Amino acid sequence: MALTDFIKKYRKNKRVLFTTPSHGQGNFIVPECKKYLGSKFYSCDYSEIEEMDNLSNPTGILKAIQDSAAYIYDAKDAFFLTNGATSGIIAAMYSVLCRGDKVLIARNCHKSIYNGLVLTGAVPVWILPQYNREWGIYESINIDYLEETLSRNRDIKAFIMTNPTYEGAMSDIYRISSVCKKYSVFLIVDEAHGALWNFHKAIGTPALVQGADIVVQSLHKTAGALNPSSILLVNKDCKIPRERFQEALNLITTTSPSYPLLLNIDATINYLDSDKGWQKLVELTKNVNRFIRAVKNIPNLQVYQYNNDITKILIKVTNMSGFELSDILFSKYDIEDECANEKSVLFLTGLGTDKVKLKKLEKALNSLCSEYIKITDEKREYKEFYNTEPRVRYTPNAVWGRKYKELEVKYSMSRVCMELICDYPPGIPVIIPGEVIKKEHIEYLEGKKATVKVLL
Repeated sequence: MALTDFIKKYRKNKRVLFTTPSHGQGNFIVPECKKYLGSKFYSCDYSEIEEMDNLSNPTGILKAIQDSAAYIYDAKDAFFLTNGATSGIIAAMYSVLCRGDKVLIARNCHKSIYNGLVLTGAVPVWILPQYNREWGIYESINIDYLEETLSRNRDIKAFIMTNPTYEGAMSDIYRISSVCKKYSVFLIVDEAHGALWNFHKAIGTPALVQGADIVVQSLHKTAGALNPSSILLVNKDCKIPRERFQEALNLITTTSPSYPLLLNIDATINYLDSDKGWQKLVELTKNVNRFIRAVKNIPNLQVYQYNNDITKILIKVTNMSGFELSDILFSKYDIEDECANEKSVLFLTGLGTDKVKLKKLEKALNSLCSEYIKITDEKREYKEFYNTEPRVRYTPNAVWGRKYKELEVKYSMSRVCMELICDYPPGIPVIIPGEVIKKEHIEYLEGKKATVKVLL
């Protein structure tokens, strides 16, 4: 039974509730909230009362809908996340790692993994994915480099990586999984941007079916769910018991989960798994492919198409930085992108992207590129930061809460950084607490930041 059906059936009982939430399923709604959210949103907002089950120890309807999701994803276990993929990443780390354990991490990780390092006390070992200077993005993990790293560090317990990358670049998870199994290393994949893959494999192949032990997806990023709806999936061959994941999630998840969010996670998955969902995905891919074919014919414009998820449209224009392209689209055409870098701009698409929106972007790019020489008369300098091997002096956990002082960036050379610095989005760290500040960091940060916190 879907959670929507369960709540509909429950409401027929017309029980009198003296419980939280105090709006009483819409008995009272702040007028402005009613105007924007509507009364139906409130009508499905319950606390963990009798028959409504308990997300921290599900035995009823919440266990049923998570088990149903596990079946759909062909997973051993599925956990609904109402506070984002961040909570899933941290729970995955808690489930596998203990204080002092070594964990290999791809450097293009999301900042949530830094949070997991602070909380678990694990020791990071970093691996650099391949970097494409032409586009200003990280790409796939080099398999030989991965195996060499694991062979030199036999005490590594887990490998955490992002796939697809923020820009949609894909790694060979099947081969990566094989290497990890060879060295008895757990493979945790941040698949936040691959939430459509289970339902349309022409977009991408899910990490779970390629052998990853633990996968976290964000249903709100591309699959049409509300922020911050996400799911944690466990491979059928993973030896970690369900209880371990539940205990980890209970450490970081509120005891008052949002039932509207749970309902929306359940409904989104069921929709994606339906005929209507399939048709919607076919329509999306058809529209995106048509858009890509059209804009590839625009002079001085390129589209990134190297083993990538097509729902992430990465574009660059000759003699124009990604930041300039982003600024012009926003100021002149009222179009906002997902993020930009020195070389390119990312346009994120999903179930809410129709051909009307894509047509507007196509027209704007056509217009912009026909005048690009005029637009780029005034050049601006942007500094690029990439591929610097981090020097770890202390683990993030070891420096958490220690005293620091602020120095001007130019005077911070060789000091231990005490703050997480990253561009957001995408939230990939430039430097994290416990690492030594290098010349490359200073060159990148000057002009962006006046001061930096360093260890006393």
